[in-house]
Amino acid sequence: MERIIFEESMEGVVIDEVARDDGFSMTMKHFHDTYELYFLLSGERYYFIEKETYYVKTGDVVLVNRQQVHKTSQAGSGSHDRILLQLNGRYLESWLNHAGVYSLDKLFGDYYGVARLSEKEWEEMKSLLLSIRDEIKGRRERYEVMVRLMISRILLMVYRSRKKNLLKDMPITVQTSKHGKVHEVAEYLTLHCETPESLEELAERFFISKSYLSRIFREVTGFSVNEYRNLARVRKARELLLNSEYSVTEISEVLGFESVTYFERVFKKHTDATPLKYRKEAKRTEQ
Repeated sequence: MERIIFEESMEGVVIDEVARDDGFSMTMKHFHDTYELYFLLSGERYYFIEKETYYVKTGDVVLVNRQQVHKTSQAGSGSHDRILLQLNGRYLESWLNHAGVYSLDKLFGDYYGVARLSEKEWEEMKSLLLSIRDEIKGRRERYEVMVRLMISRILLMVYRSRKKNLLKDMPITVQTSKHGKVHEVAEYLTLHCETPESLEELAERFFISKSYLSRIFREVTGFSVNEYRNLARVRKARELLLNSEYSVTEISEVLGFESVTYFERVFKKHTDATPLKYRKEAKRTEQ
């Protein structure tokens, strides 16, 4: 059973709380353009980010960078309560930079993963999150400024915690043989997304059976092997569309798509735009 406790939004910010009373694993293909902070109020979860799986417990904060593949799944009973804060850099970056806060790209790029807060920090964090909810819901005069100030405090608290614990007391990744094998395959597909290797060939490369690879990869990541490879290709395609003069056809060939038509279909599925439209809109935004 799922209960939405609250859901509020303003330009550049979305905050919501959801409680679930039974086992739950994200089935959505999660891969988006916002920065995400996940606060586990109660329960325990497994959290897959890019290539690693983390064990997350009550009082932990998870940072997910934009465009990172991620998925939560059941740990323990599955019952849990969490608050999710999503930030759009397009609306917040300049304000945060002016306020002296680390850029979102650097903070989430350098410190994504799990932050463990002290009990005192966790209580302060929960208070800030509920205050953000109240400000957006009440929409009193200059509420947007108040929300941005509280987000700044949250980001600085997370930064301090991550930097302090970077070399000690870090939440370790889940190290079962299953998760370790998925990590190996995911890392290989990220670095070699252009590979045309079939599922059977990939299984041979990593010394496991085709059926076992297919099953554990979907269990851990929420994606099939081919879906994950295509996501890596789409991210690389976005970079090439923005930073190179390659044509759409050339990018399709470089990334190993079987045809430009298939490339365009996959790209649109994950970005809601054709490659050409994405390139044109991105360049228009830069001007």
